[in-house]
Amino acid sequence: MANVAAHFAESESRASEPTRQPRREQRIASAFRVEVCGFNRHGRFFTERTLTSNISDGGCQLSLHVEVEKNSIVALRVIERRNGCELDSRPVLFQVERMVPQASGWTLGVSKLQPVPVWGAEAGQPSFLAPVS
Repeated sequence: MANVAAHFAESESRASEPTRQPRREQRIASAFRVEVCGFNRHGRFFTERTLTSNISDGGCQLSLHVEVEKNSIVALRVIERRNGCELDSRPVLFQVERMVPQASGWTLGVSKLQPVPVWGAEAGQPSFLAPVS
């Protein structure tokens, strides 16, 4: 009887664990040059340029050297160049959903908070793609 109770308790604890929901959007392995602004885990403002490693309409994955808090808000701006000049693009707000420590910083999963296009691919403009070597 004790084995049955232990098995039941174990099943209950597994049932109460949150299950990861499947992603709703298709993800594309694509490197976009972005500028990320926000506040680090010590409350200091930072700006860092980096590349995305994959994107979707609802978010992306990227790496940062600075540590931020999970659930914090960051502003992401795609850096587009034409004729050697950087074009202005509007920053879009994202929420940090996931943080994984790496040897030289952090890999972040962020989700978009504003219903606006970010990557240009939504408008059929692949010119934002950064060359990956």
